[in-house]
Amino acid sequence: MKGEAPSADADTTPEVRLRRLRASLGLSQEQLARRLGVSFATVNRWEAGRTRMSARASVALAEFEAELAAADEPSQPGEPAGAGGSSEPTPPLHPGPGPEPILVAHTSFVGREHELAELSGLLRISRLISFTGPGGAGKTRLAIEAIRRWNPPEDVVFIPLEPVRHPQALISTVASRLRVRDQPGVLINTSVEAALATQPRLIVLDGAEHVRDEVADLVGRLLTAVPALRIVVTSRVVLGVPGEVCWTVPPLACPSAAAGVSDIASSDAVQLFMARARERLPGFSSTEVAPHAIAELCRRLDGLPLAIELIAGWVGTLSVREILQQGALLLDQEPADSQHRGRGLADVLHASHDLLRPEQQQLLPALSVFAAPFTMDDASAVSGTHGAELARAIRGLVDSSWLVVTQADEQNRFSMLDTMRTFAAARLDGADRATVRGRHAAHFADVATGSEDGLGGADAANWTARLEAAVADLDVALRWADENGDVDLGLGMSAALWRWWLISGRLALGRNWLGRFLAGAGPRRDERTGRAFGSAAVLAAENGDYSEALRQSRLALGIFESLGMQERMAFAATVLGSAHRYLGNRPDARRSFQMAMDLRVALGDRRGVSVAMNNMALLAVDDGDLAQARELFEQTLVIKRQLGEQRSLAIGLANLASVLIPTGQGDAAARALDEAAQLAEGLGNPQLIGTLRCNQGDLAAKRQRWPEAAGHYQAAALAHQEAGHAHDAVEAMIGLGRASHRLGQRADAAKHLRTAEAMADEIANPQRLADVRAALAEIGESAGAVLPDGLTARQAEVLGLLAAGMSSKQIAAELYLSPTTVERHLATVYRKLGLSGRVEATRYALTNGLAGPTR
Repeated sequence: MKGEAPSADADTTPEVRLRRLRASLGLSQEQLARRLGVSFATVNRWEAGRTRMSARASVALAEFEAELAAADEPSQPGEPAGAGGSSEPTPPLHPGPGPEPILVAHTSFVGREHELAELSGLLRISRLISFTGPGGAGKTRLAIEAIRRWNPPEDVVFIPLEPVRHPQALISTVASRLRVRDQPGVLINTSVEAALATQPRLIVLDGAEHVRDEVADLVGRLLTAVPALRIVVTSRVVLGVPGEVCWTVPPLACPSAAAGVSDIASSDAVQLFMARARERLPGFSSTEVAPHAIAELCRRLDGLPLAIELIAGWVGTLSVREILQQGALLLDQEPADSQHRGRGLADVLHASHDLLRPEQQQLLPALSVFAAPFTMDDASAVSGTHGAELARAIRGLVDSSWLVVTQADEQNRFSMLDTMRTFAAARLDGADRATVRGRHAAHFADVATGSEDGLGGADAANWTARLEAAVADLDVALRWADENGDVDLGLGMSAALWRWWLISGRLALGRNWLGRFLAGAGPRRDERTGRAFGSAAVLAAENGDYSEALRQSRLALGIFESLGMQERMAFAATVLGSAHRYLGNRPDARRSFQMAMDLRVALGDRRGVSVAMNNMALLAVDDGDLAQARELFEQTLVIKRQLGEQRSLAIGLANLASVLIPTGQGDAAARALDEAAQLAEGLGNPQLIGTLRCNQGDLAAKRQRWPEAAGHYQAAALAHQEAGHAHDAVEAMIGLGRASHRLGQRADAAKHLRTAEAMADEIANPQRLADVRAALAEIGESAGAVLPDGLTARQAEVLGLLAAGMSSKQIAAELYLSPTTVERHLATVYRKLGLSGRVEATRYALTNGLAGPTR
């Protein structure tokens, strides 16, 4: 019949579809072959029916047909494209009906004001900007919002590249979105360039990572051919095109763990969560949940917008607390809303992972073992990959947004977002995981070993920065040794870290690790256990646990004597002498310090000799012989200046100032303290800072500058408390009490001195206890009363404040303690008195007259 269409079967055969496609476009078989990414001979065989199309080719053909169908849609409703009878189509240059305009958002845009301000300037001066970042970082949405605020929407063409499954279809997709049709005898690239040249415009190529090379080639050609053109690209991978401005989209700002409620509410991450939660459950309010729970949830999600939006979708089904507990499990579930369907976080990460090269995929899981930013050297040690091969793989992971770079003068550091680290870690099987974790532990054990001498040498500042950056990885390595029963590695590592734990104020942490590994070593008495006992003794002495310091240093000294290790014997003798001195046993302290001196001299160890002389000078101070102390301190400074060890020299200057102040040489003391403060700057040593502030308080007190003195003493007390140096904290609190008394603040003075008395009593330091009681007498206060049931003054003080209705946090603030320390005191009190909790403790305090303000 006239006008009857061919049958459906005939209409859908590949050969018929190919012939019709060529005829409609006016293409030769060779031109169509180029468009489909195959050879001329292949198209010829398909049309002749000699061979069948592969599944992949069939998909490519279907996509090509769909793109052409989209391009053939009329430019205005009811008006055919090219109306007016012209044989040459004149396609509209802006999207008409068809794909939804990208500038129409489904949801509100939240936050990013700082980023938008920066991007506004870049969009004005840059022809090619690539928004890069990991999947889920919000690249597309931020790019759209930045362009919307800067550029009229009608001048923008948005081209989503996600549908492009084959590189050969890229130019067709671009042409389709520009409403450019194929013309017989004219290359499609030429038509696209001509269309873009007719009017200055900006095009957005969204999601370029899976066709990066083709996009890079196209962008380079378009920018050259069309001088007025501007291009914005969103991609998980940088293009590498000359002139490309790579702008990494950061995660949303998350509130810190210490942030207040107002800071939490104003953070971008929390605002996004709240906005999406209200869309899911109208009427949802932050007053219904603890703000810190939402803040923690956002931190765990790394501030990734996609992850936050996905997790917010569970509001109404689960409480925020339940969402927090389920966490990552919920992110792997299929999103219920159509906006995110098929875009679960795991799906996004899988897609990103599939784009990596084999060598990058192989390296990535090994890097997941790092708990903190790492250097190229760290990566080499743990992965087993080296040199240029490692550098190329790392660069690829940076360019693919799997790694974040932190710039530094000496060595850049690399890190992974927690969500991405978890994904990468899951790709380590059992054997590989054991190998990588073992390498990681061994590497950071080497770092720890180097730190023992490094922190005491001229390069102490760099070592301090190195260890501060590696805190989390050191902890991971120690836990690995503990979990795997590697006592030797654990003993060696924890013994070497004593100096770091001491100067960084991590005394309790160090003592805990040393105790665990020494317990695991059992009755062993070898060099490793000797070093561990010596290190543990140092921390115990500085922490105020003098009896344990005596026991451990004696064990260390005995082991080293049996092994004939003189340098280690001198170390143990020094620690033993310090413990005796803190306990007021000056004759025993002098014998131990003299032993250390003799051993150092015999070894020709000038640095060790300066340490021994410093300790002898401290004994002279205790004896009241300030002239002898000054002479010894000045001799040690001669050696320390020659050695050039910044921290050691600062300590020596502080010690010298401590004898210059009481002898009326204030100007000389001020010069020594100024030099010491300059040396201490940047060392990250809270004990040294506390010592200097206490000396500055002494100098201000000597000059009758009591407000200034009080400020120094308070800062010193806080620094020593933070560092865990109990006996130094007592000294600062005594100074603060005396300064408060001089300022007419009698109640505060009594409170500070009672706190100092309780601290000195708790650590059983007779010299400090005598000092504080002398200060109490000066202000007309008597020494503390005898306490019931063996309670220390500190324990009674905590118990009394508890009975007065204070929380642990309030008690901590009142007594300059951490909440953890307060809880530890309460647990000891409950155990010692056989109490079950706060109610019984309050009753006991009232019965024994302990309730109320500090005693």
